[in-house]
Amino acid sequence: MEILREILLTLHLLGMAIIVGGYFTVIRSPKVMPGMLHGAYLQLVTGLLLMGLAEMGDGDVNHMKIGIKLVVAILVTVFAFIGNKKQKAFAASAPAEGGAGVKVANPSATMAHLVVAFAVINVIVAVFIH
Repeated sequence: MEILREILLTLHLLGMAIIVGGYFTVIRSPKVMPGMLHGAYLQLVTGLLLMGLAEMGDGDVNHMKIGIKLVVAILVTVFAFIGNKKQKAFAASAPAEGGAGVKVANPSATMAHLVVAFAVINVIVAVFIH
């Protein structure tokens, strides 16, 4: 079981790296990248599996911490989903609207900021709440 937990934890951390890394690759023009949505899905699924393994174990589980992390992870996933949907709609309509030299604000920028902010909040909860 310990090997499975380590694999799931590695995938969970990889999901976080995908979210934050995806954000930093487009930080000058923030938008929700498809990889950020996939990283959010990966974090949510592996987090639920890690919680299940913790419940099956002999140790005590901090249900308050897990509940907070679950709510924040769901928010990250919802923000990434909405931002990805807005980004796809924006990309589909951009060639028809844009004129030469006209820069249009990206509608998924706010969602990109929210995805990363809440993902970092989830890490802070994981590290500092015992």
